[in-house]
Amino acid sequence: ANFINGELLGVVVAKPGEAAPWWSVRFPQELMERPTPEQQAQVLEIAREFGQGAENSYDAAAWLVGAVQRGNPEVQAAVEPIVSARAPSQLLQAFMEGVVLLAVLWWIWRRPRRPGVVGAWFLMVYGASRVLTEVWRLPDEHLSVGRPLGLSRGQWLSVAMVGAGAALLWWVLRRSQREPVGGWLVQAEPETASIPS
Repeated sequence: ANFINGELLGVVVAKPGEAAPWWSVRFPQELMERPTPEQQAQVLEIAREFGQGAENSYDAAAWLVGAVQRGNPEVQAAVEPIVSARAPSQLLQAFMEGVVLLAVLWWIWRRPRRPGVVGAWFLMVYGASRVLTEVWRLPDEHLSVGRPLGLSRGQWLSVAMVGAGAALLWWVLRRSQREPVGGWLVQAEPETASIPS
């Protein structure tokens, strides 16, 4: 949903008018939410070219975004050069926090484990994937309070999650006396054939 709605945007990889990598994405909502003065002037000009007499750049941008979302190819072509190209951070996060996380947990769960082991690995792998993928995501504007050691607040929270997972794993492996449970690759015990007497 974040990708479709143009939320949690990725970092800018090409400014408006610059050549963009083939994998980049553009979100026209940028023209309504955080336009530069140059973009505001261009939005009014493009809207007027399409016969829209908008009084301000926000109304003009709202019309342009609506036309893009309705699939108007002429408006799409006119708007593309004035919108920043961004890293597809939402897709990267969905892949890392969905496919990769599932694959790692599935592999860990292949054998019976003590209760808490899979949960600990979830915290560690999810947290590590967030630290990595947040590199390509813009931090939330209301939370941008500096980047100690180059990490955003979201990355620091994810580092704490990795630490909590490691502590939980240590505790489970050292303290828990419970028998392992689950596992999808359980070896069947060989049947003991009764020898007729």
